Amino acid sequence: MAKYPSMVITKDGLSMIAESQGGQGLIFTKVTLGAGDLNGGSIINLTDLIDNRINANITAIDATSRPGQVTLTAVVSNSEVDAGFHAKEIGVFAKIGEGGTERLYAYTNAGNYADYMPDKTDPVNEAIFKTTFVVSNAQNIQAVIDKSIVYPTVLEMDTAIKKHNEAEDAHETVFNCYVKSVTEKNGTVTVTKGDGSSTTFNSFKLDMCYPIGSIYMSTVATSPAILFGGTWEAMPAGRVLLAQGESEWGVEYKAGSTGGEHEHQLSVGELPRTKLTATASNTNINGWFPADTRDYASKNYGGVFSQTYLNNQSNGSDGNSLTYKYTLNANVSPTVSISEFGSNQSHENMPPFISIFCWKRIA
Repeated sequence: MAKYPSMVITKDGLSMIAESQGGQGLIFTKVTLGAGDLNGGSIINLTDLIDNRINANITAIDATSRPGQVTLTAVVSNSEVDAGFHAKEIGVFAKIGEGGTERLYAYTNAGNYADYMPDKTDPVNEAIFKTTFVVSNAQNIQAVIDKSIVYPTVLEMDTAIKKHNEAEDAHETVFNCYVKSVTEKNGTVTVTKGDGSSTTFNSFKLDMCYPIGSIYMSTVATSPAILFGGTWEAMPAGRVLLAQGESEWGVEYKAGSTGGEHEHQLSVGELPRTKLTATASNTNINGWFPADTRDYASKNYGGVFSQTYLNNQSNGSDGNSLTYKYTLNANVSPTVSISEFGSNQSHENMPPFISIFCWKRIA
């Protein structure tokens, strides 16, 4: 934290004090900060800061707390500071009368005990300077104050807030709307507001909302015993709720009964009706056999061959072998084979669902 010596009145400042005794008003115009080193020089002869960097606007003046002295408050902004610097110098400027020339009234230099003022890329939220110095006569003292940039100090704010909070009529209209007290008696809750008006409600009763046997469902795992009290047990996992009574399809469901399956394997009776048909017919078989086997064919096959003698057929290798054509009229009993299909597995029996936490109150 910077350590500034007491303000020293310059020659111009002493001159303005004398001039103000003649009835002309002393007007303080600004507070300035600079980065200059005094290097043993004389303050009283200064007419400006050695290295002026910031002009700070005066936000308040107090010429009544200390006889013959004045305290100026100024707010400093670094919004136009291109390069950071150590704020070693403080100068106070004033003038005599509205048309007077602005001159350096008082000056101080902290030297190596100055604070650093960053550039505008690191904005200063609040930098407030207070400086007190002699004016000889507190009468006819003024300051140029821009009301649009007046900022209270933290101490001023704390004092104002404390005074406000202790006032009995602070925000009276708003206070009247707030709850002043809440009381419970005989199953009712009475809420009293700041203006004295009250409203009575029936208090929450667990048995009224969730009597024993009630079901509570949630997507959050917090037990209703924690939320409302009472004794609760988790419902069996994987079971959905079904309204009791006789359904429109004629099935009666008693309260507390269970049923249904997660998976189901079809029985033969549950398979869809299926009919398989195979068709076979008699077939004529035609062929040729040598002539010398005709007796064998007719005798051994029970006449099932109808033999037709064919003249001028091609002979065998001996030149005499003839052939006969046969037609076989046979009764055929076919065997039909059908391959097995299916793997005898159970199928899922669940509708689309969302899992939740579910409890039943038991006490």
